Amino acid sequence: MPKQRCYQSTHSQNYKRTDSNIFIFLVKINQSEESVYDIIGDIHGEAETLKKLLKSLGYTDSEFGYSHPEKKAVFVGDFVDRGPKIFETLRIVKKMVTAGNAYAVLGNHELNVLAFYTKDDDGQFLREHNLKNKTQIKNTYEEFKLNKEQRKKYLKWLRTLPVFLELDGFRVVHASWDDEAVELLKKENPENRLSKKFLRRIYFERGKVFKALMLLLKGREFNMPDDMVLKDGYGFKRTAYRIKWWEPMQGKSFEDISFGNKFKLPGYTIPPELCYDIPLYPKNELPVFFGHYCLNEKAGVIRENLCCVDGCIANGGGMLAYRWNGEKLNINNLVRVEKVRKVKAI
Repeated sequence: MPKQRCYQSTHSQNYKRTDSNIFIFLVKINQSEESVYDIIGDIHGEAETLKKLLKSLGYTDSEFGYSHPEKKAVFVGDFVDRGPKIFETLRIVKKMVTAGNAYAVLGNHELNVLAFYTKDDDGQFLREHNLKNKTQIKNTYEEFKLNKEQRKKYLKWLRTLPVFLELDGFRVVHASWDDEAVELLKKENPENRLSKKFLRRIYFERGKVFKALMLLLKGREFNMPDDMVLKDGYGFKRTAYRIKWWEPMQGKSFEDISFGNKFKLPGYTIPPELCYDIPLYPKNELPVFFGHYCLNEKAGVIRENLCCVDGCIANGGGMLAYRWNGEKLNINNLVRVEKVRKVKAI
């Protein structure tokens, strides 16, 4: 499989006006040979905790944003929703990416926000502005209402980010890696971006390309029998639940194949007629780093070539990073910080 080395520039170009009206051309270059990375999990608007994590990893802040002389950060998506500082989180990540000090992929929450604010050819929003959809992006929606220009700026930037990355010796995606889905998206969307044109097309068709995108950003799900009704932690009815996309389901219980769900599932074996074959991710393939599953203390190295870095910062957990140096996955390379909580004035 050909490597797509990167999707963002490794340097930034900035112009600074001096008192003599001469423009100085500023170039910020990360001197890293890109062999060491910090893969950072879901942020969900927790900007202060993100700053705490970056500092603990040795990054320092400057006019170009946070940077490290020997490393790059890699963000696995879900910057928005749930937390208190959406704009500030986007500012930090965007600045690092623009300066060449980080890579970032989109998460399902960014997809939801983009679809919410993108209209189809008939002037209708791709994601309906109903109570459920507004609730799912509530904090982002409330902040975006306060500053239209900022909203437009960050929506435009989010459309430039890739869905997946293939870097030196590892892969990054928000929820699950599926070779067939990746290859289809490479063919149908070679820019690897969620442009307005592409979003309009796939939301209209709701076909294979749409399903491929959902698989990478939302993960593989198991559709429950009609007589089984479950509700998630937010009170929404669930007709499907997240499953382990690297293991077969045959001979296992509903609970056995569950991954990252906040509700209890039946412990009895799934009836054979409900089972189906899924493309498994081989153990001899490149490591995949992903987020999405809100694992809290269970986050980290899932298997010898799989690592989930979602420490569930939005639901009582912490923020997680994995220090990648090209070696075999090791739990000792995980870095976790606890949530920075707002101090109430007495």
